[in-house]
Amino acid sequence: MGVFLKIVLIVIIVIWLLKSVIKYFLRSFISSFTTIQQPKPKKGKIRKQGEVHVSKQPPRDKKIRENVGEYIDYEEIK
Repeated sequence: MGVFLKIVLIVIIVIWLLKSVIKYFLRSFISSFTTIQQPKPKKGKIRKQGEVHVSKQPPRDKKIRENVGEYIDYEEIK
């Protein structure tokens, strides 16, 4: 009977230790992901909330060729 109690006690202690170790590693693992996902503030001018800044403007010299064809209006037949 004494050996059985020792085995049960050892199993309970091992399960408790594994549970504590796994919980510790999961917390550190999750906290590393949350620090990666948070946006880091950029150096330079601090903008007010809601202020919009366009860093690149699209080119405005779009040329439309006149000889591409003509528009044909159509009706869809069902």
